Amino acid sequence: MLQKYRYIILGLILILGLWLRSDKLYTWPRLGATFDEYAWTWLGINLIQNHVPESWSYHPQYKQKKLVIYQKTNFVLVKPYLEHPPLFGLVAGTFALLTGTKDMFHVDLTHIRGLALLLGVLSIFLVYVFAAQVYDYKIGLLASLIYSTVPTIAVGSRIVENENFFIPFFLLSLYLISRFIKTNNPWFRNIAGVICGLLILAKVPWIAGALAIVLIFFYLKKYKDAFKFLAIVIPIFSLFFLYGAYYDWNIFINLWKLQLQRYDIAFNSIFALFTSPYLADRLVVDGWIYFGWFAAFMLIVKDLKKNYMVLLPFLAYFAIFIFAIPNEPDHGWYRYPFYPFTVISIALFLKEYFNKNYFLTFLFLIFTGLSVLQLSWAQSLGFSFMVFRGFLILFGISLVPLFIPKTEKIANFSSYLSLFIIFLLNIWSVFKYNEQ
Repeated sequence: MLQKYRYIILGLILILGLWLRSDKLYTWPRLGATFDEYAWTWLGINLIQNHVPESWSYHPQYKQKKLVIYQKTNFVLVKPYLEHPPLFGLVAGTFALLTGTKDMFHVDLTHIRGLALLLGVLSIFLVYVFAAQVYDYKIGLLASLIYSTVPTIAVGSRIVENENFFIPFFLLSLYLISRFIKTNNPWFRNIAGVICGLLILAKVPWIAGALAIVLIFFYLKKYKDAFKFLAIVIPIFSLFFLYGAYYDWNIFINLWKLQLQRYDIAFNSIFALFTSPYLADRLVVDGWIYFGWFAAFMLIVKDLKKNYMVLLPFLAYFAIFIFAIPNEPDHGWYRYPFYPFTVISIALFLKEYFNKNYFLTFLFLIFTGLSVLQLSWAQSLGFSFMVFRGFLILFGISLVPLFIPKTEKIANFSSYLSLFIIFLLNIWSVFKYNEQ
């Protein structure tokens, strides 16, 4: 019965995701939560209109600088802007121009965040497509529902950041590789190679996409396919060096040196994933994010062989994160590419353990339920000891079969009711989110 209506259910999930992301789209995260939104858009607009990359940056390597005040904010405009490849800037700039922007000083959130909205809904869809391809449609639907409603993910996907561009196309490349593994049709592998090469032209750390697929091929001992894949990715990536040489090679190389040394990359970068739960530039304690890490590590320990298509990409981005991505305060979007894989891990956890292992069921309910209770009820109506303890009792019923026989039905009903309430609290949390 569920299979018959799976596309209707998926459509409803996509509508829900669109609704949550479009609510207060231009308000939260607020203007200035990250002015990267302007940096990417200005880069693209100037490339299109003036054929020179220009945007804002405070790095001393640039020679041509100009201080401007725009929307009551100081920006140092530099050109040629070479610290990032141009592809995502071109996408963001093109979208802004198509939505009525005249030039870089006509940009505001109403002209650009529609792109983030489209990418966010596309990501929900591709979470389903990828998870259903690797597992089955039930995991796909559950993972897409979770991805649609988790507060950190829903609100974070509203900003015009490169990470929100990377996620759907990374998932698409993985879907194509999964198809290649099942069919041995080289077109799937080759198209995935083109996508991964282009992703690096959006941002260099997106080499994580190519690394993930190489790891998959090596894990399966498909060495020839790995090298054929790289033979597509590397020439596309090399275009960035031609781009840098064309505009200013010395600035380009000096910026590379800066990028490799500019931040304190150490154990703190990893530790901050758990101690500083940034959404964008504000801390949001979201139990879904914490439990996603737990579920992913459980999968790694339990059965890497069965889940390699999810875990190897997760580990590939983790490797790039450790190697090159800093613990920079107020930059929560660096964590976003982890979330599709932690969400799929949660979906697999629920299938494997929910109402089967009572302690783990209780642990899941506590992590997710109490956090979204805080983000919804407490934010709207104020903290209540009675409500808090009522939820503890409701969640605690899931543990009763460990101590009292023949109470499984009561515990199961309580757990499913709790799960339903938690999804409702997710939705409430997203609508209630603000930065006041």
